Amino acid sequence: MNVVDCDEFKQDSLPITEKNESQSPEEAATGEVRMDVGPIHRKLLAYAAPLLLMQLMLQLYNIADCAVVGRFGGAFALAAVGVAGLVLAVHINFFIGFAVGVTSAVSRLFGARRYEKLRHTIATSVAIAIGAGVLLTIIGELLGARYLFWLSCPAEAMGDALLYLHICFLGLAPQLVYNVANGVLRALGNTKTPLYYLAGSAVLNVVLDIVLAVGMDFGLEGVAWSTLLSQWALGLAMLWRLTRLDTRFSFAASARLLPMAELLALLRLGIPSGMQAAFMSISSLLIQISIDTFGPAAMAGMVVYAKIEGFLYYPAFAYGMALTGFIGQNLGSGRLDRVEEAMRISRRTAIYGTMAVCAFLILVAKPLVAFFTEDPATLSNALAAVYWTFPFYFLYSLNQIYIGGLKGLGETGIPMTSALFAYALFRVLWCQALLPHWYDMAVIYNAYNVSFLVSLSILVPAYRRVYQSLGASGRAGFPVAG
Repeated sequence: MNVVDCDEFKQDSLPITEKNESQSPEEAATGEVRMDVGPIHRKLLAYAAPLLLMQLMLQLYNIADCAVVGRFGGAFALAAVGVAGLVLAVHINFFIGFAVGVTSAVSRLFGARRYEKLRHTIATSVAIAIGAGVLLTIIGELLGARYLFWLSCPAEAMGDALLYLHICFLGLAPQLVYNVANGVLRALGNTKTPLYYLAGSAVLNVVLDIVLAVGMDFGLEGVAWSTLLSQWALGLAMLWRLTRLDTRFSFAASARLLPMAELLALLRLGIPSGMQAAFMSISSLLIQISIDTFGPAAMAGMVVYAKIEGFLYYPAFAYGMALTGFIGQNLGSGRLDRVEEAMRISRRTAIYGTMAVCAFLILVAKPLVAFFTEDPATLSNALAAVYWTFPFYFLYSLNQIYIGGLKGLGETGIPMTSALFAYALFRVLWCQALLPHWYDMAVIYNAYNVSFLVSLSILVPAYRRVYQSLGASGRAGFPVAG
C-alpha cells in the first residue's frame, strides 16, 4: 500500500491549534464533526453512541418483520425468511463493508482538509453504489431460485422464500446507497443524521407491516413490500442529505468522478473491506447447509437466535465502524498518539460492555424467544444457541475493535484475510470434520466461538505491526495513486 507523509497532509490542512479545535461555521451548520481534537474518551463515545443506537434500531426494524412472520406465518415462513435473508445478506453486507472502506478514505481526506478530492470521492462512491445496486438486482432476480436450491432450502419453504427474495431484491439499490451515504456521514463525524433517518424508516416499516401484513392479510408478501417501501424511502432521504453537506464537498450529480488511478486507490480500500463482510455472509450460507440437515425447527431456531444476537452483533459492529472513522480522521491529521489511546479505551469498552449485555440477555432469553415463536422445538433450538455462544461473545467484540483499528489505519486486506480464514474456511471445515462424529447443533454453535479466537490470533499481531510501522516511519498512511 502506498502512503504519503504527514507533512504532505499538512500542506493541505489547517494547523491543529486551540484556535481551530472546532469545525468551521459551515461544517457546524451541516453536521460535520472533527475528531482529531478534543477529549478522546468523550469524543469517541459521543461519536459511537448514535451508531450503536442506529444498529439497535436496525435490529428492531428486523425484529418487527420477524415477529409478524413468526406469529402470522408459522415456522415454515420464518425459515423461508431466514434462508432468503442469508442470500440478501451476501449482497448487502459486501456494501456495508465497502462503505467502511469509504469511511476510511473520506475520514482521512476530511482530517487533512483535502476538500476538492473529498468531493470527487463522495460522488464516485455514490455512483458505484447506484451502478452496483442495479446490476445486483438484475442478477438476483434471475438467479433467486438457484440460490435457494444451492442452500438446500426445504420444499415446504421454497415458495415463500422465493417470493420474499423477488420482492426484496428490488430494494438492493437503495440499501447500497444508504450504506455508502452512511459511511460518508460517519467519516465526516455525523452519526446523528443517519440515526434519525433510520428511525423514521423503522417507524414506516412497522406501520406498513401492520397495514399490509396484518390488516390486509398479505402475510409474508406484505412484510416484504413493507420492507421494500421503507428501504426506498431511507435510501432517497440519505442521498438527498449528501447534497446538503458543506458546499466545498457536498454531493452533486454533475460532480466529476475520480480519475481511474484514484478510483483504483479507493477500490483498494473498499473492495477488501467489502469482501471481508461478504466472507462472513458466505460462511453463514455454507453453515446454513449443515443447519438445514437438522430440519425446519433448527432453521427457525437460528433465525430467532439471530434476532437476539443482533443486540450484541450490531453494537459491536457499529463500534468498530465508529473506530474506523475516528482513527481515520486522526491519522489524516497525523495524530497517532490519539489513535493508540482510542484503541485502549475501545478494548476496555468492548470487553466489559459486551459481558454485561450478554449476562442480561441470558437471564431474559426465554421470554425473548417466546416473543417470536410458540413452537417448542424452535424455542429449544434458539435457547441452546444463546446458552452456548453468548458467554464467549466478548471475543467477537474484540475482533471488531481490531478490525476497526486496522481499517482506520488504511489496512483493509488483513481483516479480509482474517474473515476468509477464520469464518469462511475454519467454520466450514470444523463442521465437516466434527458433525460425522458428533451430530449435534452444539458443533455449529462452537464453530462460532472458536473462530473468534482464530480471528483474534490474526488481527492482534497485525494491528501492532501496522501501528508500529507507522510510528517508526513517522508517516500517516493514505493510499494514493502511484
